[in-house]
Amino acid sequence: MIRYEFPLNERIRKLIRVEELFLKIDVLATSAKKYTEFSLFERLFELMLTASRSDLKVDLIQEIERQKLKLRSKAKTQANNALMVKLSKAKTKLEKAKIQPGFYFGDDKYLQEIKSRKDSPYGITSVDFPEFQFWLQCETPLARKDYFKQKIAPFQPIKEAIFVVLALLRSSAKEELVSAERGVFQKKLDPSLKNDLITISMNLRSKYYPNVSSNKYALSIHFEHYLKHTMLDKSIKFKIGTGSL
Repeated sequence: MIRYEFPLNERIRKLIRVEELFLKIDVLATSAKKYTEFSLFERLFELMLTASRSDLKVDLIQEIERQKLKLRSKAKTQANNALMVKLSKAKTKLEKAKIQPGFYFGDDKYLQEIKSRKDSPYGITSVDFPEFQFWLQCETPLARKDYFKQKIAPFQPIKEAIFVVLALLRSSAKEELVSAERGVFQKKLDPSLKNDLITISMNLRSKYYPNVSSNKYALSIHFEHYLKHTMLDKSIKFKIGTGSL
């Protein structure tokens, strides 16, 4: 199965974007392939630009507190108790987190120089940057990974909070099997509910992908061929879920 996610508001879209950035960093940080460091620096600067925003931290703290209040009204099962502990830990770490806003380099002139190179038309290259060549060739792979680990560490509370909030959102999206007649599917939304996310699961062998448009009252899905870019003219079955925090 292939699963698509469509945020229904900019708040959730922002969380999923930052989550994907953390996931990319996780993959790159464990890779031993050549040029990994080039991509890691680029992702690090993207992280500085997005995850250091004070409004993101405040929004996450408020959302976690809302989820804790909702959880207190539910039965005290083992799973709910474990979730309450996870939410509390995430909130505490966020409140203690000291993340410098924007591109903060401290006394790391090397990182500042890499940032200026990254903004050039060719991006980060080693051909005209001997200090970077030295770092790549003379520092051990472990030392280079430790360097990135230190730079990313301040953002860990943001990562943990986003992961726990989005896990709750995704778990709320209970999928049902439906059919799109002639490649079109429409669904009414309850405007009194705070709908945040649409999930669509399809057969991995399908040649069609969904395009979603929505407002607070309804959503519309059109399926299009991924190579020919033509609309599907027959019925197709898929699973759809609507999630909310």
